[in-house]
Amino acid sequence: MRTQEGDKTVELFLSDEGDEVVIEVADQGCGVPEALREKIFEQGVSTRTDEPGEHGIGLYLIASYVGRCGGVITLEDNDPCGTLFSLFLPKVKKNDDRTINPIDR
Repeated sequence: MRTQEGDKTVELFLSDEGDEVVIEVADQGCGVPEALREKIFEQGVSTRTDEPGEHGIGLYLIASYVGRCGGVITLEDNDPCGTLFSLFLPKVKKNDDRTINPIDR
């Protein structure tokens, strides 16, 4: 991905960990400041405070879907810069009749 600061990469890792699937997304962005880490998954919260327009919906939606699946999402620093998001999702068997309804808006 080309940005004003130069080329950036986003890496995606998938792993099978027994009863769950782990999806990790690592970027080389500005990272998430310590002050925002507890609330970055809330609707309307964003690290993009200097850009016009509405922000703060993407991580909220992902965290909502992950939670509805019975999973967990975490974040940590990605060396040397950026953030590593890890999603831990329980596996569902093919004959499982559970469904996930869309988020009410």
